[in-house]
Amino acid sequence: FKEVRFEDSLFEDCYFEDVTSTETFFENCTIISTVFYNTDLYEHKFINCRLINSTFMKEKEGCHLDFEEDNDFLIYLVSFLGSLSVLPGNIISALLMDKIGRIKMIG
Repeated sequence: FKEVRFEDSLFEDCYFEDVTSTETFFENCTIISTVFYNTDLYEHKFINCRLINSTFMKEKEGCHLDFEEDNDFLIYLVSFLGSLSVLPGNIISALLMDKIGRIKMIG
């Protein structure tokens, strides 16, 4: 699930398996006889919910990060600036190669 918000919903006799969620929340839901197996649905994702006879088994292991959409832009920006930083060196080496010559530049 990515950015799903369940509001005032009823889940009865459901089985959630291998669920990875980002920005998914359950608000004011009633969850009855439901099994959560190998999911990353933790307590903070259930807001004002009633969990009746529900079971959480084998939570997902590893690092679970909730990435915001702003991070996509920041990752692109850092990658772009990193590529841009080598541009002066590339220009200078191309000019030196023209002036000095390729053979002398290698040696």
